[in-house]
Amino acid sequence: MDEASISILLAEDNPADVEIIRRSLGNGRVPNPLVVARDGQAALDLLREPSARFGVAILDIHLPKIGGLDVLKQAKRLDPELVVIMLTGQASFQTAVQSLRREGAFDYVEKSKDDLPNLVEAVRLALKKRAIRLQTRWTVPSTAGHDRVVDMQLIKEQLTLSDRELDVIKCLCRGDTNKEIASRLLISDLTVKGYLKQIYQKMGVHTRSAVVSTVLANAPSSGE
Repeated sequence: MDEASISILLAEDNPADVEIIRRSLGNGRVPNPLVVARDGQAALDLLREPSARFGVAILDIHLPKIGGLDVLKQAKRLDPELVVIMLTGQASFQTAVQSLRREGAFDYVEKSKDDLPNLVEAVRLALKKRAIRLQTRWTVPSTAGHDRVVDMQLIKEQLTLSDRELDVIKCLCRGDTNKEIASRLLISDLTVKGYLKQIYQKMGVHTRSAVVSTVLANAPSSGE
């Protein structure tokens, strides 16, 4: 999936902060569609819409009607894969940390009256993470000298893989190193090695190239 096509939901009641965020994303060349909700209830209503396809949400901790932390909890129930960034003031630091540790927020960013380069960087990483998870059809190079388009969802079901194991396999099919996988999925090198061990065991293989070969062998490809 193209990262630029992933929609972002911004829940922020302060118009001045909304404009700062719009400007920061624009200056940071983040062209994604941005939908603004002025309170927590409006944000949840948008997330519940059948046509909703938000990949990333930016939530102010202090929202009218329903607070940001409660929106985070309910949003994660609606879509466990939604990548959420919390906006916080200095006084809300401990609440922001709680949102990361307990409720599954991806990151938190402190508000500013100027541009928010930290927010732009967090959004870029969040989009990258979401794009990998959303893309189910994956181009895999084969030893026969041509690429094959593989349905990764089918591979997941056939080999009883977890979502994160499938993410790692997608990166392997790109030719990523462990360090590149860690950077792309925002996990440690040690965690990557742990997932590789699990993948090897499930597939009955011992090398990265054998993982790719197993993917190709199990995939009724749709040559494109």
